[in-house]
Amino acid sequence: MTNSKRTSKSLAKNIKDPIAKSDAIANPTFEQLASGKHTNANLDAIHSTVTIIKPDKSNSYLNTELSTDKRWYKKLLALPAYYWVLITQVAVILPHAAHLPLWLIGFALISIIAQMPAIKAKFKRSVQRKRFYQGMQMLGFLLGLLGLWLTYNTAFGLDMGVAFLVLCLVSKLWELYKRRDAYVVLNLSLFVLAALFLMDQGLLTTLEVIIGVLAILLAFIALNDDSNRVGDGRVRTLGVLAIGALPLLVVLFLFFPRLPPLWSVQLSGQSAMTGVSDSMSPGDFANLGQSTELAFRVEFDNARPAQSDLYWRGLVFSDFDGVTWRRNSLKQQQQWQWETNRQSPQWLIDALATAEDKDKLAPSTYQVILEPTQQRWLFGLDYPFAQRQQISITSDFTLLKDQPVTQQLRYNVLRYAPMRIGPTLNDADRAINLAIPAQGNPKARALAQQLFEDSGSDPQRYMAAIERWINQTEFRYTLSPPKLNQNRIDEFLFDTKAGFCEHYSSSFTFMLRAAGIPARVVAGYQGGELSNGGNVWEVRQMDAHAWTEVWLEGQGWVRIDPTAFVAPERVEQGMDAITQDQGAAMFGQGAGAQISYQQYQMLQTLRRLSDQASYYWQKDIVGYDQDKQAGSLLKWFNISSIKQQLLWLASTAILVVSLLVLMIWQRRRQRWHPVDLVLIKLSKRIARQDQALSHHDSEGQLAWLERLAIASRTADNSSERQQEVEQSIDSIKYYYRQLRYGRLSAVDKKDVEYQQTFKRLKDEVTGFSLPS
Repeated sequence: MTNSKRTSKSLAKNIKDPIAKSDAIANPTFEQLASGKHTNANLDAIHSTVTIIKPDKSNSYLNTELSTDKRWYKKLLALPAYYWVLITQVAVILPHAAHLPLWLIGFALISIIAQMPAIKAKFKRSVQRKRFYQGMQMLGFLLGLLGLWLTYNTAFGLDMGVAFLVLCLVSKLWELYKRRDAYVVLNLSLFVLAALFLMDQGLLTTLEVIIGVLAILLAFIALNDDSNRVGDGRVRTLGVLAIGALPLLVVLFLFFPRLPPLWSVQLSGQSAMTGVSDSMSPGDFANLGQSTELAFRVEFDNARPAQSDLYWRGLVFSDFDGVTWRRNSLKQQQQWQWETNRQSPQWLIDALATAEDKDKLAPSTYQVILEPTQQRWLFGLDYPFAQRQQISITSDFTLLKDQPVTQQLRYNVLRYAPMRIGPTLNDADRAINLAIPAQGNPKARALAQQLFEDSGSDPQRYMAAIERWINQTEFRYTLSPPKLNQNRIDEFLFDTKAGFCEHYSSSFTFMLRAAGIPARVVAGYQGGELSNGGNVWEVRQMDAHAWTEVWLEGQGWVRIDPTAFVAPERVEQGMDAITQDQGAAMFGQGAGAQISYQQYQMLQTLRRLSDQASYYWQKDIVGYDQDKQAGSLLKWFNISSIKQQLLWLASTAILVVSLLVLMIWQRRRQRWHPVDLVLIKLSKRIARQDQALSHHDSEGQLAWLERLAIASRTADNSSERQQEVEQSIDSIKYYYRQLRYGRLSAVDKKDVEYQQTFKRLKDEVTGFSLPS
């Protein structure tokens, strides 16, 4: 052995020893990290050990072993499995913050932080740490149960069940010591992620679940690859798992039978989210006017009505205390509601009698896709009839669902237009819709009496007089009205003279009642706009609106929109158009108004894009129900029965799984060099004569050929035959060396000399045979 070889060997030994020591420290096991044994002292030991050797460009071994990639995602992938388990908990818990109590989310985050090795290392004795963590686990779980009871006031319910599942996951973190504990935590995390779909099936929720699932899969991969210090191959393994699952996912989505829900569980802990509340006073809708959040979408089966006719009826307010309008408590009772499976009440028969015969036979239809509101009332054009069970209609023609709308709701609506409601008014209804407080707003009362007398006590002329007075007094429409005090009607009519739809409808209704004319306020939405795709009508919170209904003899309840007296473009063009036309002036005065307007424009654009994506997701993916599945399967695959559907599902799933298995086998099967493959075929041919002389898997090709030569010498053959066999083996060995290790190994396989030598090798192998 030369001196250079001895030096190289000695250097390699000296290098590998400290690296082996540093690897033992830099690659702590899962159990070591879970016990807090990987401290800063260990990290210092890594640096002190590694700095014994100073790598340079001349030593490729050191550059390979000691190099570190400073890119953040490389460092993230290289994290030990224990840290990946903790990362998954953050990805699993945080999406639940939208619908779970904040104290539970806080407890979860504290529990995750407490599992950090640096925190666990604070305890000097492992027995002390385990006792403390066990105590925290029991105390946290029991206090969590108490907190859930106080939060939801029930032991049952969907949100209560999800919160309990999260509490169990968080409690399990306090005993995260072994790999089996990590497997339990990760499997339970999958159930917690799936529970998100019980709350919402939107596109954002789906993206959150996908991120969580990918993090969990990476944690599983890291648990089985914990010794990988640089994280190489983890993303590739994740990609193989994900891409392999996609075809099976598509098959299940298309063919798996859509079953109706076996039960329905309502959420109990959600707060109201609707843009239209169950009461109205000046200022409520002013905030909504600046919101571009989606309220609902509408798909029209027939021609869409004109913009000025798009009054989406919600609640009817009949009671007024001088400040706030509310629904009448008597009208909320069961006898004032009608469901489709019951006999029609008289008030409904009287209203339908006013519709034209052609409309009775073919009413206009449309479908409303309502976003979650956590309230019972629904919305429809004047005057709506729902074609769905569990939806009733009140005598005020308000649609009500039997339970609060906790998820996106689709319902079909009929519209008989033109139609009059309440052609007759009984004494009870008249009294309800004439009531005003005995005191307050004296100026408005006096003005009402004066204008009514000047109009000859004629309701039509009186309303026209109010409109003229408003137009002559220079009222202003604004999204930022001044604050009003107790006598709100007087302050608005005679002082501020600036307001939003609720100011005008509230004041106009009060003026009518003060003159002895029955009137009420209707709250809902007005207008809307086409979506970016142009096929769906979108109504947003900015379209929230309030108007007046006045009862006239011989006509019943008639809609009057006093906002149109001041801003007719609000009704004719829509809220979005008037905001674009007036710009920052709609949001007040000064620099703050300009900033608000710019924010409105930016958020409006972003929200429209996200709403469009969400619409197609809900329509084509979440809304892929039994009817759509039956139609698509019949159209694409001519499947008309559940038996054919299940047969297609089974056969397609088997085909997909078989293809995946074939691809995996193809990737993992042993691949031979073309030159080696020639000798492998020779080995198979020799094995038919003598299995002992065939090539072994752990044997090199040249060593095997040498073994054949030795075997041929020991055989009882003539010297001439033996010489032929040895010459043939020597030729094969010569050509093999030239093609695999000699000069020809570096040339292109299409080279003429390479092809000639390769042909000679194959000819020699073809003519070779062992002596019998």
